[in-house]
Amino acid sequence: MKSPAQAHFPQIIIENSQKWLFNPVLRKRFKDRPEERVRLAWLEYLLHQTDIKKNRIGFENPVKNMNNKHSMRADLIIYDSGMKAHVLVECKSENIPLNSKTAEQAARYNLDIGAKYIVLTNGVEDYWFETTTDGIIETASFFEEVKHTTLIRANRAYWSERGFLKSTADSKLTETIVHLLTTILGESFSCEKRYLAFQGTLSGLPLNHYYKIVELENHKKLAISLFGHDSSGQYLVGILNENGENSGMISINLENLFSGEKLAATLYKRGDISEEDADGLLQILQSADSDGYRKIPQTLMNFFV
Repeated sequence: MKSPAQAHFPQIIIENSQKWLFNPVLRKRFKDRPEERVRLAWLEYLLHQTDIKKNRIGFENPVKNMNNKHSMRADLIIYDSGMKAHVLVECKSENIPLNSKTAEQAARYNLDIGAKYIVLTNGVEDYWFETTTDGIIETASFFEEVKHTTLIRANRAYWSERGFLKSTADSKLTETIVHLLTTILGESFSCEKRYLAFQGTLSGLPLNHYYKIVELENHKKLAISLFGHDSSGQYLVGILNENGENSGMISINLENLFSGEKLAATLYKRGDISEEDADGLLQILQSADSDGYRKIPQTLMNFFV
């Protein structure tokens, strides 16, 4: 089944141009690693869309296994009201396919934990299992979703805590970006969402981020996202991939664009850098029209022509 974590993003901390992942339950930061992103995205799902309380969520509980000399830790354990292990969640990188081997690992962990349910997830897909007297059988999700992500994402703090929005941006720009983020990163914008890892930064912001991937003709793809942090600016970014190789990037400083600056876009294309007029994009953004936002990929592609 499609993972509910796919609709969520971990909270982050940016310090000295480095991105850290933030766990709001443990109140600790962690290195930006694939499995940690999946675990924290699943945590966000639990906190925002279920009635599970923070004090019923455990992290990296040690698992005893006499056949393995290495220490093992369960990624997430959800406890029932009596604080007995109820659900074991085993997290893998989104690039790792879920198969019988990973399922067997989770089952071994559960021999010590004794949870009634096991969830195997890579943040894209989930497999749910129930432990019964007849063995482990596949089952469906049992959480009752009590909240809607659209209500959560109307809050500017939500996007700011996840590196998409500069919290100090003026109110009109913030309103536009929240609407834009809710559309582009929501399910209504049907393109694939992926976390892409890059070496560089943009005005001190790591380019490692969540993007929507737009499939184009002639083996081209365009990765689109927004970046914002109080230590830098507010950007809309498009990264062009041709035949499997990144060939260019366009970054639009949205604060400069909304303040009327003519050349608010910077184009990086095959070693050349140029300042560009992004007025056409401004008109789309100011319309605050979800259908109009679907023109953004083609508008960004026009810069690469």
